[in-house]
Parts: sequence; structure tokens; C-alpha cells
Amino acid sequence: MAVLKRLWRARGIANKEIIALEKELEWLRREPPGSELAAVLNRLAYASFHSDPRTGEAYALEARDLSEKQGFLVDLAKSCSILGSINCQDGNYAEAMSYSRKSMEIYKELEDKNGIASVLSVMARVYWSQGMIDKALEHYHESLRGKQESGADKDEIALCYLNIGACYSSLFRLDPALSSYEYALKILKESGDRKKLAYIYNNLGSLYGRKEELDTAREYFLKALEIREDLEDKSGIASTLSNLGSLQEDLGNDESAMDFFSRSLQLFEEIGNRRSVAYTYGCIGGVYTRLGRLDEAEEVLGRGLSITRELKLKDWEILCLEKITKLYEAKNDLQKVLQHSRELNTCVEEHLNEKSMEKIAGLQVQFETEKKEREAEIYRLKNVELSAMNDQLRDALADVKRLQGMLPICASCKKVRDDDGYWQQIEAYISDHSDVKITHGICPECMIKLYGKDLTRK
Repeated sequence: MAVLKRLWRARGIANKEIIALEKELEWLRREPPGSELAAVLNRLAYASFHSDPRTGEAYALEARDLSEKQGFLVDLAKSCSILGSINCQDGNYAEAMSYSRKSMEIYKELEDKNGIASVLSVMARVYWSQGMIDKALEHYHESLRGKQESGADKDEIALCYLNIGACYSSLFRLDPALSSYEYALKILKESGDRKKLAYIYNNLGSLYGRKEELDTAREYFLKALEIREDLEDKSGIASTLSNLGSLQEDLGNDESAMDFFSRSLQLFEEIGNRRSVAYTYGCIGGVYTRLGRLDEAEEVLGRGLSITRELKLKDWEILCLEKITKLYEAKNDLQKVLQHSRELNTCVEEHLNEKSMEKIAGLQVQFETEKKEREAEIYRLKNVELSAMNDQLRDALADVKRLQGMLPICASCKKVRDDDGYWQQIEAYISDHSDVKITHGICPECMIKLYGKDLTRK
């Protein structure tokens, strides 16, 4: 745990990749804005938005504006994809889908299969966030096919399997979830991407927790924690510590659970993840209640409830109210039990209504997206048909034009002068300049001149 202790002493350790990119950005700003600047802005946006969404959003918006102005289509598609992810994380699902659609249109125009597959993953996350897991799973599968067809690297393929596994896990289809995770794990062990490896260990821990194989779950969580500590991944460390705390709760080890939750809370507070801070306050309050430390439970649950209401986090507000109700039951304060039970019922009802509205909004977004995709396909097919008709018309006009204009012909021998100044028999000229085939015969007048009579008459 030595690395973790260093993290606690050194607040705000910056990501090395971000530092390097910021130095590169500083140099590029001294030059006229070009595609390299847009590319670095996008890389910074992608590297930043998980830990600092607002900074990531600022970089992505700058990349988008620059790319639109200069016509950098690849960078524009990338920035829109990142902005889709950021808006999804913020809960702005309609905006997220709008950015994703714009990115998709550009990648389709560029015939960039890998880009299309990446945007499909963003769309899948939007559906996932709205509880439309089946739709998310469909998009993740389509993204996987696109990645495979485009020859994406193995790490990207592994990430697709990770997301597919997470969908199956949410649907409690644990066997296909485990198969997806194991396939991803095999790839990541070969590639050596330790950050993704820690992520999948963490997910495997959660899956085995659902299967109630708690010892196996603990082993995977500890593997994830070891890697994340080594990588100095504060967010990842805090998440895994929280999972270990929940696992210890399930095992009935409240003192151990308190230790994991307390360390997790400290890290979440350091990185400013207030959503996770509120959740962890709820978990700690529940442990304090079971340990009989009721005044401390009341204090931390009050803090958690305050944050959930400030941030309008109905799911975590419900968690805090449930634990506060149990706290006052333990205190035998029936008046406050009744008060918070009523608040809990109201909150649950509001949450269900919000979820219903979100689902309706999600279905509307899905309808609009599919409608635009159908219209784009119809437009494309009409253009293909129109192009073919134009080609036919162009060929016909070319045939017409070949025999248009003045035709110089000898008044005596009837030879024709071509464009290069050479004289040809008229039959040869017509054959060369049209699809007409010349056959020979003798007209009645010439027949009489040549043979004294019209031999065609009986």
C-alpha cells in the first residue's frame, strides 16, 4: 500500500500523458493553426474528460470549432464523438446523440469503418445510460463487427468485448458476460495494456460478486487494486476500494468494510468526484449504523443526502434515505422514521417518473436517429440512380455530338475532310464517327446509267 500512501501525501498528481500533450499544445499554439493542433486538442480532450470533464469539454469544443473552420473532417468527427461521450456522462442524452450522429455522418462520408465503429460505442453508452440495455448491446455488437472488419488493434477489440460483457452482466446473463470478459482478458494479457487489464479485473470481481462467489470476487478486486496503485490511477483505486468495501459488507466484516470505504472516500474527495462521494457517505453511514455508532452515522448520512439533493442524484438520494430510515429505527425515533419514510416514498415515485420520461426521451432520440439514417440511405440510393442516368445521358449526348457541326465534303469525289485535314471516303468517315454500319447497293438511276436498264424490275 506504499504507493497509495504516496497518493494521499501528493494531492493532485497530474497524468503524465496530459502533461506531455499540454507541452506539445503550447508549442503548436505558436504556429498557424493546423490539423496537428486539432489532433492534439482532441487527444487532450479524450485524456482529460474522465477525471476533469469540463477541461475535456473545453479542449473538444476548441478542436471542433477549429476543424469546422479549416475543414479538418477527421478531427471534426473525433471532436464530435468526444463531445457525445462527455454529454452522455453529464446526462445530456439528446445532445450526446446529436453529436454522435454528426460524427457518424462524417465517418460514413469518409468511409472510415473504424471511426463508425467507435461512434457506435458512444451511441451504445447513451442507450446504456438510459437503461436501454438491449439497444446498447446491439450497438456494441455492431461496433465489434466494425472494429474486426477495419482491422482495429487487439486492445480495441478487447474493449468491445468488455462493454458487451458489462451489458450481459446488467441483464443478469452472467454466463455470456463471463465468456466476453474472459475473451477480453486473454487479449489484454497478451497486449500488456495494464489499465484495461485492471478494468476487466474489477468487472470480473463485480460479476463473481453477483454469482455469490465472494472469494473469487475478492481475488479479482485485489488484482485490479494492485495494478491501479502501480499506475497511480486515483479514480480506479477509489472505485476498486469501494467494491472491496461492499464485498466486506456482504461477508459481514463491517470493520474491514469501513476501512475500504474510508480510503475510497478520501480519494473521491481528492479528485472531486462528488457523485461517488455522496454514494460512499451512504455506504459509510450504513456501516456506522450496524456498528452502533449512530451519531457518526447521522452526520455522514446527512452530508450524503445534502450532496445528492444538490446534484439531483435521485438514485443515491434513495440510498441515503433508506439508510437514514434504518438509522432512526435503530435510534427508536419513530417520528423521524415516519418523516424519512414519506420522503423516501416520494423520492422513489419521482425517480420512477423521471426514468419513464428519460426512457421516452431515449425512444424519441432513437426514432429520430433511425429516421435520419433511413433518409440518408434513401438520398444515397437516389444519388446512385441519378448518377447512372447522368452517365447514360452523357454517353448519348456524346454520340449525338460526334456527327454535329459543319462537314467539309468534296464537290467532285464526295470525300470528307476530317479534323486532322485528311480526306476520307464518306463511308469510312461515318463509320469512324458513329455506330452506323455501311452496306452498299445501287440505286435505280445509277443502275440505268451502268447497265442500260433497271435490273431490279421484272
